[in-house]
Amino acid sequence: MNRDATCRLDGSVLPAGALAESVRRAVSQQSPQESLQMAIDVAVAYGRCDHASITMVGPNRAMETVAASGERTVKADRLQYDLGQGPCLDAARSDNIVRVNDLATEIRWPLWSPLAADLGMGAILVMPLYTDVPLGTLNLYSENPREFDGTDLEAAKVVAAHTSVILHHTRVHRNMSQAVKSRTMIGQAQGILMARHRITADKAFAVLRRYSQTTNTRLAVIAEELINTGHLPDLTIATGDHPG
Repeated sequence: MNRDATCRLDGSVLPAGALAESVRRAVSQQSPQESLQMAIDVAVAYGRCDHASITMVGPNRAMETVAASGERTVKADRLQYDLGQGPCLDAARSDNIVRVNDLATEIRWPLWSPLAADLGMGAILVMPLYTDVPLGTLNLYSENPREFDGTDLEAAKVVAAHTSVILHHTRVHRNMSQAVKSRTMIGQAQGILMARHRITADKAFAVLRRYSQTTNTRLAVIAEELINTGHLPDLTIATGDHPG
Protein backbone atom coordinates (compact mmCIF):
# COMPACT_ATOMS: atom_id res chain seq x y z
CA MET A 1 0.00 0.00 0.00
CA ASN A 2 1.14 3.54 -0.72
CA ARG A 3 2.69 5.12 2.37
CA ASP A 4 0.50 8.18 1.80
CA ALA A 5 -2.66 6.09 2.16
CA THR A 6 -4.39 4.23 4.94
CA CYS A 7 -7.34 1.82 5.07
CA ARG A 8 -10.89 2.84 5.56
CA LEU A 9 -13.06 0.71 7.81
CA ASP A 10 -14.82 -0.56 4.70
CA GLY A 11 -11.51 -1.77 3.27
CA SER A 12 -11.05 0.92 0.65
CA VAL A 13 -8.12 3.32 0.50
CA LEU A 14 -8.25 6.70 2.21
CA PRO A 15 -5.45 9.21 1.48
CA ALA A 16 -3.71 10.00 4.77
CA GLY A 17 -3.43 13.61 3.65
CA ALA A 18 -7.22 13.88 3.46
CA LEU A 19 -7.56 12.66 7.03
CA ALA A 20 -4.85 15.04 8.23
CA GLU A 21 -6.58 17.90 6.45
CA SER A 22 -9.84 16.99 8.20
CA VAL A 23 -8.07 17.25 11.54
CA ARG A 24 -6.52 20.60 10.62
CA ARG A 25 -9.92 21.96 9.65
CA ALA A 26 -11.49 20.62 12.83
CA VAL A 27 -9.02 22.28 15.21
CA SER A 28 -9.32 25.57 13.31
CA GLN A 29 -13.04 25.88 14.02
CA GLN A 30 -14.21 28.82 16.11
CA SER A 31 -15.88 26.74 18.83
CA PRO A 32 -15.02 23.44 20.53
CA GLN A 33 -18.43 22.05 19.59
CA GLU A 34 -17.82 22.70 15.90
CA SER A 35 -14.46 20.92 16.14
CA LEU A 36 -15.98 17.91 17.86
CA GLN A 37 -18.79 17.69 15.34
CA MET A 38 -16.26 17.64 12.53
CA ALA A 39 -14.54 14.74 14.29
CA ILE A 40 -17.85 12.89 14.25
CA ASP A 41 -18.25 13.63 10.55
CA VAL A 42 -14.79 12.15 9.94
CA ALA A 43 -15.63 9.02 11.94
CA VAL A 44 -18.89 8.40 10.07
CA ALA A 45 -17.45 9.25 6.65
CA TYR A 46 -14.30 7.16 7.02
CA GLY A 47 -15.62 4.33 9.14
CA ARG A 48 -17.96 1.44 8.43
CA CYS A 49 -20.45 2.54 11.05
CA ASP A 50 -23.93 4.00 10.99
CA HIS A 51 -23.54 6.26 14.00
CA ALA A 52 -20.69 7.68 16.05
CA SER A 53 -20.20 9.56 19.29
CA ILE A 54 -17.41 10.87 21.51
CA THR A 55 -17.41 10.24 25.24
CA MET A 56 -15.21 12.61 27.22
CA VAL A 57 -13.88 11.84 30.68
CA GLY A 58 -14.29 14.88 32.92
CA PRO A 59 -13.52 15.77 36.53
CA ASN A 60 -13.92 12.91 39.01
CA ARG A 61 -14.04 10.49 36.06
CA ALA A 62 -17.52 11.72 35.14
CA MET A 63 -18.39 10.91 31.53
CA GLU A 64 -20.44 12.82 29.02
CA THR A 65 -21.20 12.61 25.33
CA VAL A 66 -19.73 15.77 23.84
CA ALA A 67 -20.59 15.08 20.20
CA ALA A 68 -22.75 12.57 18.35
CA SER A 69 -24.17 11.87 14.92
CA GLY A 70 -27.73 11.69 16.21
CA GLU A 71 -30.06 11.57 19.19
CA ARG A 72 -30.27 7.78 19.15
CA THR A 73 -26.54 7.59 19.73
CA VAL A 74 -26.76 10.08 22.58
CA LYS A 75 -29.46 7.94 24.21
CA ALA A 76 -27.36 4.78 23.88
CA ASP A 77 -24.41 6.56 25.51
CA ARG A 78 -26.46 8.10 28.31
CA LEU A 79 -27.94 4.75 29.21
CA GLN A 80 -24.39 3.58 29.97
CA TYR A 81 -23.69 6.56 32.21
CA ASP A 82 -27.02 6.16 34.03
CA LEU A 83 -26.70 2.39 34.46
CA GLY A 84 -22.99 2.47 35.25
CA GLN A 85 -22.18 -0.24 32.71
CA GLY A 86 -21.38 -0.55 29.03
CA PRO A 87 -18.53 -0.80 26.52
CA CYS A 88 -17.76 2.94 26.51
CA LEU A 89 -17.25 2.92 30.27
CA ASP A 90 -15.11 -0.22 30.14
CA ALA A 91 -12.93 1.17 27.35
CA ALA A 92 -12.46 4.49 29.14
CA ARG A 93 -11.55 2.82 32.42
CA SER A 94 -9.20 0.21 30.97
CA ASP A 95 -7.78 2.08 27.94
CA ASN A 96 -8.55 -1.07 25.94
CA ILE A 97 -10.47 -1.48 22.69
CA VAL A 98 -13.91 -2.98 23.25
CA ARG A 99 -15.87 -4.60 20.44
CA VAL A 100 -19.36 -6.04 20.49
CA ASN A 101 -20.41 -8.04 17.44
CA ASP A 102 -24.05 -8.54 18.45
CA LEU A 103 -25.68 -6.42 21.12
CA ALA A 104 -28.81 -8.58 21.17
CA THR A 105 -26.82 -11.54 22.53
CA GLU A 106 -24.14 -9.66 24.51
CA ILE A 107 -24.05 -10.67 28.21
CA ARG A 108 -21.22 -8.49 29.61
CA TRP A 109 -23.63 -5.63 30.32
CA PRO A 110 -26.97 -7.29 31.08
CA LEU A 111 -28.80 -4.04 31.78
CA TRP A 112 -27.44 -1.92 28.95
CA SER A 113 -27.13 -4.33 26.01
CA PRO A 114 -30.85 -5.14 25.53
CA LEU A 115 -31.77 -1.47 25.84
CA ALA A 116 -29.19 -0.52 23.22
CA ALA A 117 -30.56 -3.25 20.95
CA ASP A 118 -34.06 -1.84 21.47
CA LEU A 119 -32.74 1.50 20.21
CA GLY A 120 -31.77 -0.22 16.97
CA MET A 121 -28.06 -0.71 17.68
CA GLY A 122 -26.62 -4.02 16.50
CA ALA A 123 -22.87 -3.75 17.16
CA ILE A 124 -20.30 -1.31 18.51
CA LEU A 125 -16.55 -0.76 18.32
CA VAL A 126 -15.16 1.48 21.08
CA MET A 127 -11.72 3.05 20.75
CA PRO A 128 -9.95 4.70 23.72
CA LEU A 129 -8.89 8.29 23.08
CA TYR A 130 -5.76 9.65 24.74
CA THR A 131 -2.70 11.85 24.35
CA ASP A 132 -0.50 11.95 27.43
CA VAL A 133 -3.60 11.27 29.54
CA PRO A 134 -6.87 9.37 28.92
CA LEU A 135 -9.43 11.62 27.24
CA GLY A 136 -12.44 9.41 26.57
CA THR A 137 -13.65 7.11 23.81
CA LEU A 138 -14.72 7.12 20.17
CA ASN A 139 -17.87 5.00 19.86
CA LEU A 140 -18.65 3.50 16.44
CA TYR A 141 -22.17 2.06 16.34
CA SER A 142 -23.57 -0.21 13.62
CA GLU A 143 -27.28 -0.83 13.24
CA ASN A 144 -26.76 -4.49 12.32
CA PRO A 145 -24.65 -7.18 14.03
CA ARG A 146 -21.24 -7.59 12.41
CA GLU A 147 -17.77 -8.92 13.10
CA PHE A 148 -14.88 -6.49 13.34
CA ASP A 149 -11.79 -7.89 11.64
CA GLY A 150 -8.16 -6.78 11.78
CA THR A 151 -8.57 -4.28 8.95
CA ASP A 152 -11.49 -2.67 10.78
CA LEU A 153 -9.44 -2.34 13.95
CA GLU A 154 -6.36 -0.90 12.27
CA ALA A 155 -8.39 1.69 10.40
CA ALA A 156 -10.35 2.57 13.55
CA LYS A 157 -7.06 3.12 15.37
CA VAL A 158 -6.05 5.69 12.77
CA VAL A 159 -9.35 7.54 13.04
CA ALA A 160 -9.20 7.37 16.86
CA ALA A 161 -5.67 8.79 16.90
CA HIS A 162 -6.78 11.82 14.91
CA THR A 163 -9.93 12.16 17.03
CA SER A 164 -7.72 12.20 20.13
CA VAL A 165 -5.89 15.25 18.77
CA ILE A 166 -9.20 17.02 18.16
CA LEU A 167 -10.61 16.11 21.58
CA HIS A 168 -7.43 17.24 23.33
CA HIS A 169 -7.58 20.55 21.47
CA THR A 170 -11.21 21.15 22.35
CA ARG A 171 -10.72 20.16 26.00
CA VAL A 172 -7.84 22.63 26.36
CA HIS A 173 -10.00 25.29 24.69
CA ARG A 174 -12.87 24.51 27.06
CA ASN A 175 -10.63 24.70 30.12
CA MET A 176 -9.19 28.02 29.03
CA SER A 177 -12.65 29.41 28.29
CA GLN A 178 -13.93 28.23 31.66
CA ALA A 179 -10.95 29.81 33.44
CA VAL A 180 -11.59 33.15 31.73
CA LYS A 181 -15.30 32.94 32.57
CA SER A 182 -14.53 32.13 36.21
CA ARG A 183 -12.11 35.06 36.54
CA THR A 184 -14.67 37.39 34.98
CA MET A 185 -17.42 36.27 37.37
CA ILE A 186 -15.14 36.60 40.39
CA GLY A 187 -14.25 40.13 39.31
CA GLN A 188 -17.92 41.02 38.91
CA ALA A 189 -18.72 39.58 42.35
CA GLN A 190 -15.89 41.60 43.86
CA GLY A 191 -17.35 44.72 42.28
CA ILE A 192 -20.77 44.02 43.78
CA LEU A 193 -19.30 43.66 47.28
CA MET A 194 -17.09 46.71 46.85
CA ALA A 195 -20.00 48.93 45.83
CA ARG A 196 -22.43 47.53 48.39
CA HIS A 197 -20.12 47.60 51.41
CA ARG A 198 -17.60 50.25 50.32
CA ILE A 199 -14.63 47.94 50.75
CA THR A 200 -11.44 47.44 48.75
CA ALA A 201 -10.95 44.85 46.04
CA ASP A 202 -8.65 42.83 48.31
CA LYS A 203 -11.23 42.85 51.07
CA ALA A 204 -14.00 41.81 48.68
CA PHE A 205 -11.89 38.91 47.39
CA ALA A 206 -11.14 37.87 50.98
CA VAL A 207 -14.89 37.80 51.69
CA LEU A 208 -15.53 35.54 48.71
CA ARG A 209 -12.62 33.28 49.58
CA ARG A 210 -13.68 32.88 53.22
CA TYR A 211 -17.23 32.10 52.16
CA SER A 212 -15.90 29.53 49.69
CA GLN A 213 -13.71 27.85 52.31
CA THR A 214 -16.40 27.88 54.99
CA THR A 215 -19.11 26.41 52.78
CA ASN A 216 -16.73 24.13 50.81
CA THR A 217 -17.98 25.62 47.55
CA ARG A 218 -15.83 26.59 44.58
CA LEU A 219 -15.04 30.29 44.38
CA ALA A 220 -16.49 30.60 40.88
CA VAL A 221 -19.78 29.06 42.06
CA ILE A 222 -19.95 31.55 44.93
CA ALA A 223 -19.31 34.42 42.53
CA GLU A 224 -21.98 33.20 40.11
CA GLU A 225 -24.53 32.93 42.92
CA LEU A 226 -23.84 36.49 44.02
CA ILE A 227 -24.12 37.79 40.45
CA ASN A 228 -27.37 35.92 39.76
CA THR A 229 -29.17 36.49 43.07
CA GLY A 230 -27.60 39.71 44.31
CA HIS A 231 -26.73 38.23 47.69
CA LEU A 232 -24.94 35.43 49.49
CA PRO A 233 -26.91 33.52 52.12
CA ASP A 234 -25.48 33.90 55.63
CA LEU A 235 -22.83 36.36 54.52
CA THR A 236 -21.66 36.69 58.13
CA ILE A 237 -20.28 33.14 57.86
CA ALA A 238 -17.49 34.51 55.77
CA THR A 239 -17.32 38.11 56.85
CA GLY A 240 -17.97 38.16 60.53
CA ASP A 241 -20.54 40.78 61.48
CA HIS A 242 -19.77 43.01 58.47
CA PRO A 243 -17.41 42.98 55.52
CA GLY A 244 -16.23 46.46 56.23
